[in-house]
Amino acid sequence: MKRRAFITAAAAAPAGLAAPNIVRAQAQHNWKLVTSVPRGLPGPGVSALRWAERITDITEGAINVEVFGAGELVAPFATQEAVEGGTAEVYHGSGSWFSGRDIAHSFFTAAPFGLTYDEMHAWMYFGGGQELLDEFTNPRGLKIFIGGGSGLQTAGWFKKEIKSLDDLQGLNFRAAGLYGEVLRKLGVNPTSIPPGDIFPALQAGTLDGAEWVGPSNDLAFGLQNVAGFMYAPSPVEIYGGIEFGIGMDAWNALTDAQRVMVEAVTEAEANRSSAYTLHAHLQAYEKLQNMPELTIDTFPDDVWDAIEVAAAEVIEEVKQTSDFHQRFVEAYYAYARQSTQYKRFYDSAFLTKRQSFFG
Repeated sequence: MKRRAFITAAAAAPAGLAAPNIVRAQAQHNWKLVTSVPRGLPGPGVSALRWAERITDITEGAINVEVFGAGELVAPFATQEAVEGGTAEVYHGSGSWFSGRDIAHSFFTAAPFGLTYDEMHAWMYFGGGQELLDEFTNPRGLKIFIGGGSGLQTAGWFKKEIKSLDDLQGLNFRAAGLYGEVLRKLGVNPTSIPPGDIFPALQAGTLDGAEWVGPSNDLAFGLQNVAGFMYAPSPVEIYGGIEFGIGMDAWNALTDAQRVMVEAVTEAEANRSSAYTLHAHLQAYEKLQNMPELTIDTFPDDVWDAIEVAAAEVIEEVKQTSDFHQRFVEAYYAYARQSTQYKRFYDSAFLTKRQSFFG
């Protein structure tokens, strides 16, 4: 018994002695995460905090992530540049908000008649989307992962009723990325402002309307209190995605195991935040429907017709930017076309029957 105990203890000793050396040799990574939304904002703000906490926990503090909300360290729409410039290691935000740097970045968030959040995840993980994103952004020193989508968003909140295409002419409307470019062709004056500025701008009359996300986020921002007409769905904000962008220096400094941990946490967050947003939207939409002073509708047919024409023009313009843009956009819409054919037979037919079932 004594000999066996001695052998067991001796066998365990090298591992026990080696462990502290491994811990001491392991590099410490202190990351600053800058997000474009207010700290702790329901939905995306909470998602950023949860991602940071889980990265810190799963790596047992080897990667310690500190979160800075919009404006706390850098301006809300300067987060991507902050990572490229080394001010922070990670940014969290929507690709549409960085479209002024390259409009193609919007496709990973929202594209005209584009991919829904389940389709986007399938394309990114298995259809070649992540490889195209890497090709697009790795040379700029960024390793970017999708962080979840809100699903089909609200087309917009307006202070006046939209009865026809004429009613959009000259309106000052908050819209980012490709949605802004489509609306510009319809006679709208689009402007991209940070989320936290939307309500004050509507209240002050600087804006005639705005898009933000969907029922839960819009309700949280109080948009129903400053704009009495809500139109949905959006023709462009389909996936409504947000992303985590890690500086390549920070990414390359990790061990292989740590990279796997970061990827796993990010994929989990993309799923969790998408699920949460849909759940929150269901509750919020019910509340909005019960507001008698609020008009909820969809755009008139002539607006939709004009949007289709404008969207086709915008897509073609992006394709003409470079050989990569053409290859990228064609790959994106090839996947959307394939999924449309599939969902026409499966999803559309089922949803019609389910609606009949519930009356």
